[in-house]
Amino acid sequence: MDKDLSKAIRHARSHIPSCNDWELIHAEGAGQFITRMVHRLPDGSLHTWVSRTHRKCMGIRHSLSVNLWAPTELGWWISILFMIGASCFALGSLAGFAPQIFGRFLPQPTLLNSIFFIGSIFFTSAAYCQLLEATNVDRRAAQAHGQKPSEPFCWMGWKPQQIGWLSALIQFAGTLLFNMNTLDALLPGLNWLQQDVLIWTPDVIGSLCFLVSSWLAVLECCHGIAIWKNQGLSWWIVMINLLGSISFGISAVFAVTIATTSELLNSEAANLWTCLGALCFLVAARLLLPEMSLKSTTPE
Repeated sequence: MDKDLSKAIRHARSHIPSCNDWELIHAEGAGQFITRMVHRLPDGSLHTWVSRTHRKCMGIRHSLSVNLWAPTELGWWISILFMIGASCFALGSLAGFAPQIFGRFLPQPTLLNSIFFIGSIFFTSAAYCQLLEATNVDRRAAQAHGQKPSEPFCWMGWKPQQIGWLSALIQFAGTLLFNMNTLDALLPGLNWLQQDVLIWTPDVIGSLCFLVSSWLAVLECCHGIAIWKNQGLSWWIVMINLLGSISFGISAVFAVTIATTSELLNSEAANLWTCLGALCFLVAARLLLPEMSLKSTTPE
């Protein structure tokens, strides 16, 4: 077995403290990231560990009847905050390319830019909660199973061996860049170069961060690049998020400021693709709520 792969498997097995005397039957993932393992227990039964299921403590202490209101759960806050942020981006971009819907009040540039900035704050809050979820994955899983955590709560960790953590970190960085570009958009009197440096550049880099983060989430969910083999609820969430990230990236292409006109390359297209991306993020965030109650086919 490849040395790096063997190391990755040992790291993944560290998430299951009781598996030392279990026989590893199968392990799969994306590259050097292990996202799914099957063990045979001493009694002959099989145990399946899945990275995303473990990270989100899916189906352990949630029920479909309460997932609409579960403020004590970190996953609930991730969903709600992402939905609010996505709604702000959808509203701002819709008012940008269809001002007739809102009359004369909402399409004012300063007000629209403020809506985007507020939305970016909610995005960042949700992304940080998601990073906390991945950073404290083993602690949260132990608590969810009614066990005493073996490690303290950590506000910011370093776990690059975990694909879920890496995805969350990159998305968090992207939201910080969106904070920057939406805040800079509130500055008055910017020339075309200042707009491209202060607004468009962090927009492009932030969109790339979202795209990379979404792709890592797809690889984690599908256990590799065969992205059509898993079509459960989690699959729909990561694929819709990927579509949203692609839309944000297309929007950024049209949002560059042209030197000769000091206008965006195509403001209507930029707003349209931003709106489509925001709607994708809104739907995916809403689906996070029933995913909290989703049970894996075999106990973790």
